[in-house]
Amino acid sequence: MRFSKLAERLPAKRNRLYTEYEKAVSAGKPVVDLISTHLAEQGWVFPQERLRTILADAAPRARIYRPDPLGLPSAREAIADYYRKAGVPASAEQVLITPGTSLSYFYCFKLLASPGEEILCPRPSYPLFESIAELAGLQLRHYRLQESRGWEIDLDHLESQISTRTRALVLISPHNPTGMVAGSQSLQELAAIASRHDLPVLADEVFSEFLYDLDALPRPAATAAPLVFTLNGFSKMVGLPGLKLGWILLSGSPARVGRSLEVMELISDTLLPVNDLAQHMVSGILEGREAFAFGLRPWLLRCRQIAGDRLSQCPGVRLALPRGGFYLTLKVGEAEVDEEALCIELLRKSGVLVHPGYFYDMAPAHLVLTFALQHELLDRSLQALCVGIGEWKKRQNS
Repeated sequence: MRFSKLAERLPAKRNRLYTEYEKAVSAGKPVVDLISTHLAEQGWVFPQERLRTILADAAPRARIYRPDPLGLPSAREAIADYYRKAGVPASAEQVLITPGTSLSYFYCFKLLASPGEEILCPRPSYPLFESIAELAGLQLRHYRLQESRGWEIDLDHLESQISTRTRALVLISPHNPTGMVAGSQSLQELAAIASRHDLPVLADEVFSEFLYDLDALPRPAATAAPLVFTLNGFSKMVGLPGLKLGWILLSGSPARVGRSLEVMELISDTLLPVNDLAQHMVSGILEGREAFAFGLRPWLLRCRQIAGDRLSQCPGVRLALPRGGFYLTLKVGEAEVDEEALCIELLRKSGVLVHPGYFYDMAPAHLVLTFALQHELLDRSLQALCVGIGEWKKRQNS
């Protein structure tokens, strides 16, 4: 039997790290997962009584199936209102509802680029992009985030990477996995670059609710960029990944917004992938968003403080404290470091699962981990991580 060339290119095997992780779990060895960010596992769930009320209210309205390819008007209006309250002009007519951010990217990639053309993404990147680009038949090109400056966008390098095949610029802010948040000045300069080269901006804001030392998120949709696709959803915002609901807000030139929605409406109409009941819940969930975030934000701030305090004491380890999101990156060595071997050793000897930086297209040598963990367990796990890194460094230097 023959499979497609795409099937042949896609990886079919587990990497060494996750093979070892599965062995450890199967053997009953205690391992703390410092990658997963399932907030419910840490005790943070959307208020359950409120959720039951929202569900009970939505169920009768979902009794008769009336699909709308762009999304139910009431849900789109609630999302537009969320942006208006954040100071971004928006109307329901600018919103497309999707079954999550991954599909939002896929829709945008298919809308904006033909096979063989390029999407310009930040580096460090996220593994998801490679798979989505592969499925869409596109190429990825990367621009630098500068670690020495808190992972700020290297705007000169970004512009130098634009080619005749570039079809869109991706911005992730807050960035995963570095925690960088692009400032207003950087966004204005990014919008100027997008205008000079007549390129749309894909603004991934899934960690927008979780900021540190900032009162509000600077947004590309508030700039003069010619066309902006703002991506978000309920997975991170309210800790409801299983609801599988996201959206795209389109802003910029009315003619380009209109044409984009026409094409994406056709794509969505072909698939009709969004759960109708979930759409009827959108308004209620957005109204309850602050109740969920009220307790979570101080808890995350404390997580971040614990991580900063503990990791700052790790000899030979450098980090820039994240300004948003749930993740951070550690610089642990130079180019000759085998990051995957280090992660496997930390798994076996220290009982912690972290990712090697190369998973995210980082230059050597980095580790990636979450800090969204119960405080005592986080402190204990990071202490074990630091001890493990210290022992590994001693052997490297001996």
